[in-house]
Amino acid sequence: MNKSLVLLFLVVLSTLIACKKDKTESSSTLDNKILVSEVFKAGMTGYTSAMGGKSLIKSVESSYPVNQSVESTTLGPEGGNIHVVGSITGTMNFDDQTNSFLGGTLLLGFTETINDYGFISNGQKYVMNGAPYLSLTGTFTILPGGNTFGTASSMHFAGGIKATGTGYDQTINIDINIIMNTNGTGGSVSGTINGEQVNFTI
Repeated sequence: MNKSLVLLFLVVLSTLIACKKDKTESSSTLDNKILVSEVFKAGMTGYTSAMGGKSLIKSVESSYPVNQSVESTTLGPEGGNIHVVGSITGTMNFDDQTNSFLGGTLLLGFTETINDYGFISNGQKYVMNGAPYLSLTGTFTILPGGNTFGTASSMHFAGGIKATGTGYDQTINIDINIIMNTNGTGGSVSGTINGEQVNFTI
């Protein structure tokens, strides 16, 4: 093999190695569980800030209608925020004699606008913004006592997020359902993230 062919071979080989290296280094370390946990947390903050005590309003009526506007802001652990607006409607039921809370059903309709929300995933900082936003709809079954959620309680998130980090820049399409656990701190996630089927718990 002559010298020029050897040089050409080395150039091609080094290019292929560099391309492979770039692809590996820019591959995602963004954990879907962490991303979903952050948007879930903002949704629950919107719920608790709007309902805080209102879900257990003492009423002389056996059935108490709920029509509560929602506006809250969740700060990112690494800066930025998620702004939640929308409404909660439904009905709360009370015992006519004791006025104790018997349970109820709430419907959520929120919009999450994400603004430079920073968080850590696998040791790296990511910043996400809405593309343009996430819609959140939900049905909450509140059990007697008002402190726990029934098995029919769920949230549905749909929309787009743009996430950036070191070697990472991607718009992520989300269409997921979260079946809530009884204490409202998380749940079972299913649906699609960027067209790929996901199933995990948060």
